[in-house]
Amino acid sequence: MITIKLSPEDLSRVRFAFSPLWETVASFRVLLDPGRHALHLPWVEQTRGKLGKLDLAPLYALVRPDGYIPDFLAPPPTTPLPAFEDEMARLSETPAKTIVREVEYLKASGEGVGPDRESLLTPYLTKPVASLKRLAASLLRYHEVAVAPHWPRLRVLLEGDVLKRAQALAFGGPQALFDDLHPSVRYRNGLLEVEKPFQIEGVVPGGRGILLVPCAFAWPKLYAIIEEPWQPSLVYAPRGAAKLWVSSASHVDDALAAALGLGRASVLKGLAIPRITTELARQLGLSPSTVSEHLSRLRKAGLVEPHRSGRNVYYRLSREGEQVLELFGERD
Repeated sequence: MITIKLSPEDLSRVRFAFSPLWETVASFRVLLDPGRHALHLPWVEQTRGKLGKLDLAPLYALVRPDGYIPDFLAPPPTTPLPAFEDEMARLSETPAKTIVREVEYLKASGEGVGPDRESLLTPYLTKPVASLKRLAASLLRYHEVAVAPHWPRLRVLLEGDVLKRAQALAFGGPQALFDDLHPSVRYRNGLLEVEKPFQIEGVVPGGRGILLVPCAFAWPKLYAIIEEPWQPSLVYAPRGAAKLWVSSASHVDDALAAALGLGRASVLKGLAIPRITTELARQLGLSPSTVSEHLSRLRKAGLVEPHRSGRNVYYRLSREGEQVLELFGERD
């Protein structure tokens, strides 16, 4: 169990941030043991064949199917929307003593440290600066293949989660924020408890607040970063992650179809996670022009809202749209 004591000042400094680097590191863990991350199997099938001859040994040395991940590999973001390149620059500046300390901790944990990984860890202890450069090059190539093509979809999912949780914090306070963050998290009267197979009591942020980082590839885990010098942080799976890679048409209840019409009801239900028009059309087996017409009407009714990410326009449920689905028992 980890216990974190949050003062009123800490609670006033709760903040959110995205991390392309965290998605990259967590996705590698998914590849190592897909059976523990069943909802990401469609992504695994798409990605495995594209990795080719990438040198992933530096990453393989540090990331195991379970257990501790060195914090320097994916440090808590210092800005809300960091670019992957900025995070990599920060990673590349990690002090040698931090690398050695955290790799020694990884070795001491004994989690998945077989002879193959044991030999791969040695350079991090004897030549930490050179090893860090090799790690950065490996991470960059892996990210370009495995995560970058999916980042627009991931980012919209993360933004949607942060908007909902920020609303929960504003209207319901910290209890509402932490209530459904993850089954392992409990909050009461300034004390945040995180279930872990080890005991760390009385973590005190000291007015720095706590950072919440939604990460789709974290599912089903919750990661806690509490060691100095890092910002106390929780990395959790956002709402909607379970449907991130779903492409099959959604069944729509007769009552919802009667209220909105089958086409608009299907489109509304299909936006369980944000999607672009062509993707939604492919999912529902409808023409893009038909989906565009339904989206236009749903938007006028205030049930969906557009969001631009790069060249793409994603549509997502508005608060009213979510309430309609809840009213008809269509929210999972």
